[in-house]
Amino acid sequence: VSGLRMAYDGFEAVRGIDFDVYHGEIFGLIGPDGAGKTTTFNVLAGILDPTAGDVTLLGEPPRVARANVGYLTQQFSLFDDLSIDENLRYIAGLRDVAAEAFAERRGRYLALMDLAGIGDRLAGQLSGGMKQKLALCSALISEPRVLLLDEPTVGVDPLSRREFRSVLARLALNDVTIVVATPYLDEAERCHRVALLYDGGIRDLGTPAELEAHLNCRRLEVRAADIAATERTLEAVHDGIVDVQSFGDRVDVLVHDAPDGERVVRAALAAEGISVMTVDDEAPTLENVFVARLRELGSGTPYTLFPSVARSRAKDGALAIDAHGLTKRFGAFPAVDNVTLKVAYGEIYGLLGANGAG
Repeated sequence: VSGLRMAYDGFEAVRGIDFDVYHGEIFGLIGPDGAGKTTTFNVLAGILDPTAGDVTLLGEPPRVARANVGYLTQQFSLFDDLSIDENLRYIAGLRDVAAEAFAERRGRYLALMDLAGIGDRLAGQLSGGMKQKLALCSALISEPRVLLLDEPTVGVDPLSRREFRSVLARLALNDVTIVVATPYLDEAERCHRVALLYDGGIRDLGTPAELEAHLNCRRLEVRAADIAATERTLEAVHDGIVDVQSFGDRVDVLVHDAPDGERVVRAALAAEGISVMTVDDEAPTLENVFVARLRELGSGTPYTLFPSVARSRAKDGALAIDAHGLTKRFGAFPAVDNVTLKVAYGEIYGLLGANGAG
């Protein structure tokens, strides 16, 4: 990819980017929404012609190379009213996959994605994560030499995401070249190289270790009694602290010098009466790089205190959601089985479970 530009009615979504991807490499694209990742994928897939620049896949223009390219889009692009097997057979027909090859690949990829045994289920009856698995099976059914994956694991549960990563590793070992956009930085850590896109341009590129080294910082992993107060306090300290990033149960403090930084952190928190449990000196993560780079580029968000206790706005304690014995079947299949839950006004209520849990 050389000097790639893509404009829509005068708006330049991609602004002259350059990168190379090697055979058998897993190459990651990371960046916030609107950075230009999907536009780049559409050019690589031969769907869009670039406004300017040169792009080749396997030595050919993208439109010519499409027969050897698999593309998994962000949106589910298969048919809800066809079954899993019917969708796969349809894609295999478009890709001229022989019947014997289709039968072997179907079994192999459905087993890899934990979809074996439900080939007759309609795609419209699948959870969002299961649809993503089906879409990946469809992209693989022709066994492409280049695989383009635009946020393939959004909506996929953590266990299935690990399975996705294992599948990609196996494909790369078989000399399949993979370009993947992901919002999950732990996935990007497992790419051979990563490009950080922002506002249509590449702001950093290299191996995850190289990107982390580019920060020239150490990471102090701070655990304290009050995480919100810890973040708020340390954000006001500018002496020796480069950045402060909250990650739920901890605060990551980026500093140039770890011993001096720890002294500053402990002193600031002690002055506010905040009890510190641990301060650990660690290497920065790719997520630290991502957040720090975006803040440098002016993409920060204002601090908002997360409510520690839900406060009902209804004087009588009325419920916003009150469900008893909720059941939903698709034919004989029970997608939801006798669920009861209560959600108060102003409450943030989480549903946790694997894809297909209901």
